[in-house]
Amino acid sequence: MAKADSSIDGYIEQAATHSTNIQEWLLAYLQQPDTYTQFALIAGIVAIGLTIGRVAQKKIAEPIEDDRDNIRTVRKIAPRLAALIAPAISVILLIAAARVALRFMETTEVLETATRIATIWLMWTSIRSLVDSPFIRTIGMWILVPAALLHAFNELVQVIDALESASFEIGKVEITAYTVIKGIVFLSILSWLGKFLSQSGGEYIRRKESLTISTQELLVKLFDIALYVILFIVSLDLIGIDLTALTVFSGALGVGLGFGLQKIASNFISGIILLSERSVTLGNLVEMDSGTLGYMRKLGARASVIETFDGKEVMVPNEDFITSRVANLTHTSNNGRIDIPVGVSYNTDLSAAHDCILAAATDYDGASSDDDYMPQCFLRSFGDSSVDFLLTFWVDDVHKGRWRAQSDVMFAVWNNLKEAGIEIPFPQRDLHLKDAKIDFGDTSRSLAPAKEDEEDREVEKKDKAA
Repeated sequence: MAKADSSIDGYIEQAATHSTNIQEWLLAYLQQPDTYTQFALIAGIVAIGLTIGRVAQKKIAEPIEDDRDNIRTVRKIAPRLAALIAPAISVILLIAAARVALRFMETTEVLETATRIATIWLMWTSIRSLVDSPFIRTIGMWILVPAALLHAFNELVQVIDALESASFEIGKVEITAYTVIKGIVFLSILSWLGKFLSQSGGEYIRRKESLTISTQELLVKLFDIALYVILFIVSLDLIGIDLTALTVFSGALGVGLGFGLQKIASNFISGIILLSERSVTLGNLVEMDSGTLGYMRKLGARASVIETFDGKEVMVPNEDFITSRVANLTHTSNNGRIDIPVGVSYNTDLSAAHDCILAAATDYDGASSDDDYMPQCFLRSFGDSSVDFLLTFWVDDVHKGRWRAQSDVMFAVWNNLKEAGIEIPFPQRDLHLKDAKIDFGDTSRSLAPAKEDEEDREVEKKDKAA
């Protein structure tokens, strides 16, 4: 307890000594005439920077009639850059003023201090205006800006030494508090940079019209993998972690991937196979073995997205496309066949029924007019209650839907058969009972009370008649 009290007293004495030194430094500078001249220069330079920055922002805010893409892009970025004009001009003018003042003044420490503060102002404005990520912005505001402020006043080395003294070891790797902070800063910056490069690279690859959609998606994924691997290695090197010390960890990670992340690795490899062989591409109408039917909307690294006809977006693991049967209805062609079974009565003229059913599809505007996809009608079977036909016809673009075409043709079949007087039968059954032996049980007991009641009524009638 006494040791703690003595340490506290030591800190208090150091703080008091430091405060006394600051006061003496301020009094010494306030007594010099050059100090006030430098303050006046600083005020004038900051006023010039703020004025120019405000005028530039007003000019940028004015509407523009040019609709070109490059002009619109510049107009989106310009307001963010305009916020940097005032601190940037202040830094430049302060540096120039400090160099000129050396010829006329004994010291320019006030101008140099103002230059450092203006540089921090520029850094703070850049983070606030240019960085969209809240996490990266927080890291910059609470770590980078304070670090720059400490460096400006030559206090950063002492803080780093204090952080280096707090350390712990994981195996043969020594990790300090300074290493943790550096890791957070570098990983945050590199993750933001990786996201920016990934989006820019993906947009550049997708603009290449000479590449198919599958090839574009494959190149985008390979680019992302290579980019993040490089950024991870670079971040470890910047933090100061020796990569050779991670050999054991890498081996354990490989075993973990082999057992715990087997499905994830399988889905990832399956996604690369899908993109490379182009069996399924974006926009294809696919039907999974599980019954899921819809359009491919996204080919992801782990799973793909199928949009069904009722608006649901189903996440399907990429492995399912490799290990199960998948019907791609638009792989090589957008044509689709529609089948409609029709049954007629046994009393019908089958040739007339055939013509009526076939005419419904032939006269339909949505049916394909290609010679290879003409409507056809087949007599399939003699059923229990009807003679069964099968009408088949094709549509040129299955993306436009099959249910509407099927419904319209079925209405036409119904109307044609009704006009021709042809009946569409429904199942009928005749029930025949042979040698039925039904035992209703002993009815003598139930009939006896009824017979007695009848005799009593007869007696009453005779009494009334007498």
